Amino acid sequence: MRGTLRYALVTALLGIAAGLAVSGESFMLLILSQVLIFSIAALGLNLLTGMAGQVSIGNAAFMSIGAYTSVVCVTRLGLPMPVGALAGAALASVFGLLIGFPALRMKGFYLAVATMAFGVVVEQLITVVPALGAHDGLRNIPKVWDSQLAIYFTNLAVYLALVLAARRVSESPQGLRWRMVRDGETSARSFGVDAKKAKLSAFMMSAAYGGVAGSLYAHTVGYIRSADFGLARSLDLLAMVMIGGLGSYHGGLAGAAIIVGLRFFFSRGFGPWLTVIIGGLLIVFTLFFPRGIAWGLTLSWHRRLQLPYLWATRAIRKRRTAMDGKFIEVNGKRMYYAERGEGSPLVLVHGNTGSSRWYSRVMDMPGYRTIAPDLPNFGRSDALDVADIDAYADALAGFIEALGLDKPAVVGHSLGGAVVMAMAARRPELAGAIVIVDGAAPSGLKTPEEHYPVIEMYRTSPDLMRKALGAVAPTLKDERLLDDLAGDAMLMAGHAFAGNARALERFDYRGRAGAFTGPVLVVWGRKDVIITEAMARETAAAYADARLEILEGVGHSPMVEDPAAFKKLVGEFLAARD
Repeated sequence: MRGTLRYALVTALLGIAAGLAVSGESFMLLILSQVLIFSIAALGLNLLTGMAGQVSIGNAAFMSIGAYTSVVCVTRLGLPMPVGALAGAALASVFGLLIGFPALRMKGFYLAVATMAFGVVVEQLITVVPALGAHDGLRNIPKVWDSQLAIYFTNLAVYLALVLAARRVSESPQGLRWRMVRDGETSARSFGVDAKKAKLSAFMMSAAYGGVAGSLYAHTVGYIRSADFGLARSLDLLAMVMIGGLGSYHGGLAGAAIIVGLRFFFSRGFGPWLTVIIGGLLIVFTLFFPRGIAWGLTLSWHRRLQLPYLWATRAIRKRRTAMDGKFIEVNGKRMYYAERGEGSPLVLVHGNTGSSRWYSRVMDMPGYRTIAPDLPNFGRSDALDVADIDAYADALAGFIEALGLDKPAVVGHSLGGAVVMAMAARRPELAGAIVIVDGAAPSGLKTPEEHYPVIEMYRTSPDLMRKALGAVAPTLKDERLLDDLAGDAMLMAGHAFAGNARALERFDYRGRAGAFTGPVLVVWGRKDVIITEAMARETAAAYADARLEILEGVGHSPMVEDPAAFKKLVGEFLAARD
């Protein structure tokens, strides 16, 4: 939802700027208003087709129903325009329910033909009803405001509100049911989804969006006729969705800007060729943007457009946060570390994309001198030429020796667990005890090959990184800490993003981990989406003196999700060792 709010804010600012820029030109404001109106209708169609997988070539009929209902309510019943718009949306939703029933028995091409027939029938019925203006339509419709600029801002506000509403519904259990039906109706039923209700609800919501768009159209343009909402308009809506991006909340705006904009700007001199131009564009976008403009822009945003921000904030973050800790030279590289408290040494090793900040909530352990380093390639420490678990283990061993720590307890989280496991096996005399928190098993951790393109995008997209960290720490509610953790993750060496995943695939300490004979605690969070319980049990079985503790209600990162439980568990383990 956070991304949608950001999109809404950016769209609002750009929309306001665009409106003010052409505030003296009523014709341009009318064009912009129509772009927003058809964006709403396209969003409704996207909910039906992109989210629920139901094909429709008659959605313009819902605009017609909304437009005529609203006009009748305002001009003949004397109701306020907002009430007329709600009435139009409600009646359109009822027709959406009715046309949704054929979808219970039809799909694909047959459903498309049925919805097309519905659109044609609605258009033809209106033309034979004199009370609705028949072929001539209805003129002199009251507008929302006297000012065209005020009308435009009203349309902008309604569009933004409906985008947020669509995202809210799509991310709810109802939206999940839509997507399950879209991806496989049979499998959805096997999970207890009522496919009939899911389809009907999608048709109703799509129709309601069309009804709102039709009402806004009527009170913006001031004139409507049945031909305005015929088959050609339904095909326009479908083209807007395909060009903008199927299943996208924002693609309809791009598609509407192209389709509506072309009709206005190329109407003179290009009239006979306009359909050819639009068809050609549809082919081009299908070939080069198969998932739509919105998807292409999203990829560009994550891969390239955030780089200037990333470069600027990287230097600032390193300079700002370096004052909170210290640096020490290890094997010719500077390593940053944070330190707190006095007593027995306790070294805390972070995981992949991590930093010492991951332990900021648990460093206040009475009786312990807690030390949290940034491994080479991570955070504020220097980079290595390679991403390798053994290289990290050597750096950790050198770090312990450089600080002169006498048999410290060493905690390793995630990738850090593999690093601690490797260090303890290669240098068993260094650590007095080890704790492996949701770490890779001695047999390593396989990352599916199809995940690597996404991993590569993490290094250029703080947004994606933040979402990924939110997934591995599902119960972390501190938004500021999550922002800081994501910011630290972007300090990692570029080659280490995919390199660390490859290193964990190569990691194999089966038969070697047992070289460490000291006490071992293996911690696993029940909600972990990366490490399985079987992996945690494999790790515990690799040591002669090990026990497994399972934390309920937390995911992959208990030190930030439930610091109190983490400190209690580790503290009791270390006290028993002493």
